[in-house]
Amino acid sequence: MVFSSNDVVFFFGAGASAPFGIPTMKQFVPDFEQHLNENAEKKERELYADIKKILETKIHRPPDLEAIFTVIDGIINYDDPEKLGMLSLYFSTEFRKNFPNTEDVLTSKKLRQKFQAFIKEKCAIPETSYNTIEAVFKDFFNRFALETTPYAVKSQFAWSNSWTIFTTNYDTCLESYWCEIAGSGVDTNTDWDAQRKAGILHPQKILQKGTGEIKLFKLHGSISWHIDEKTNEVIELMERGSSLMGRKYIGELMLYPIAEKQLYVDPYISMLLRLNRELEEKNIWVVIGYSFNDPVIQEIFLKHLSEKKHLILVHPDANEVLNRKFGGTNAKLGALKKRFGLLEAEGMNELYSKVNHQIMHEVLGRDPRFKWHEFPKP
Repeated sequence: MVFSSNDVVFFFGAGASAPFGIPTMKQFVPDFEQHLNENAEKKERELYADIKKILETKIHRPPDLEAIFTVIDGIINYDDPEKLGMLSLYFSTEFRKNFPNTEDVLTSKKLRQKFQAFIKEKCAIPETSYNTIEAVFKDFFNRFALETTPYAVKSQFAWSNSWTIFTTNYDTCLESYWCEIAGSGVDTNTDWDAQRKAGILHPQKILQKGTGEIKLFKLHGSISWHIDEKTNEVIELMERGSSLMGRKYIGELMLYPIAEKQLYVDPYISMLLRLNRELEEKNIWVVIGYSFNDPVIQEIFLKHLSEKKHLILVHPDANEVLNRKFGGTNAKLGALKKRFGLLEAEGMNELYSKVNHQIMHEVLGRDPRFKWHEFPKP
C-alpha cells in the first residue's frame, strides 16, 4: 500500500496521553478509590464498594470506572425506569422492592459529583509534562510529514494541513502541542470572538472541509470547553476556573462515560458524522492507545473496514484488542504491542522515537528513510 500523508486519519485514546501524566481509565480506578477514602462519607464508600464487588462477580473481571458509574447513574435515574433499558428493568423486578431508596439516590449523586470533579482535576496537564509532549509529538508528526513530503516544513516543524485528528481524551495535550509548541495552530471548530477574546464553538464547522488548518475533533468534549451561563454557548478557554474576564460558566462540556444519551446532540453527533466520513474517504487509520470500548465508535470503524483499509493500533494489548473487536474483517490490521510516548527506564535512549519509527515502518510497509535515533528534519 502506497502511503500519502493526506490519506491518514489519526485517532488518539487515553493511552496517548498517559506518558504526559494523564491517567487512563484503568489507572483512574485505584486513584479514585484513594480519593474516596480520603474525601468521601462512609455511605458513599460503602455504596461504591458494593457496586464494584457485584459487578466483578457478574463480569468476572475488575470493573473500570465507566462500568461503576453507569450503575450509579442508573440509580440516580431510577425514577424514570425506561432510562435503565428494558432488559435491566426486567431483571431488576425483585431487587427493586428494597433498592434504591431516597438515601441511595442522594449518595449516588454525591459520588457522581466527586467522580466528575476528579476526572477534570486529573486531566489537567502537569507543568512538568510539556517538554515530553514537545519531544514525543514533534518526533511523531514530523516523521509522518517528512517521510512522504520532505518539503512540507515551516520553521523546524513539519505537517500536512489536510490532517484530521480525533481524540476521546478530555485533556489539552494535542492543542497545547499544535498551538503553543509547533506554533501552527489547530482548528478545534471554534471561531475567535475579538470582543470576548475567546473561541466560540460552532458545530456547523465540524462538517466543513478545506479550512487550511489541521482539524482536531474532541469526540467526548474537553476540559477547555466551558458553557457560558448567560448564552449557553460553548467557549474554548485553556485557563481553568469558574469565572474569567467577568463571565461565569456552569461547567465544562464533557461527555462522561455515564452520559451516553448526549451522543445524539451537537457537537457530539456532528463529530461522529465527521469521523464516519473521514474513515470512509481515507485508507490509513493510525490509532494510538485506544481500546475501542465505546460501541458507537467501534461500529463506525467496523462499518468502513475493507481490503482497502489499513488499521494500525499502538496499544499494550494491540493483538487482543484487534482480534476481539475486528477479527474476521478483510482489512489489513497492524498490531504494535507498544506503549506510546514513554522514555527508557534506564539510560538516555528515547524509547518514544523507537515506537514512532516502528509505526512508520508499519504504515509504509518498508524501512523508513529516517532511523529511529534520527530526529526527522528536511
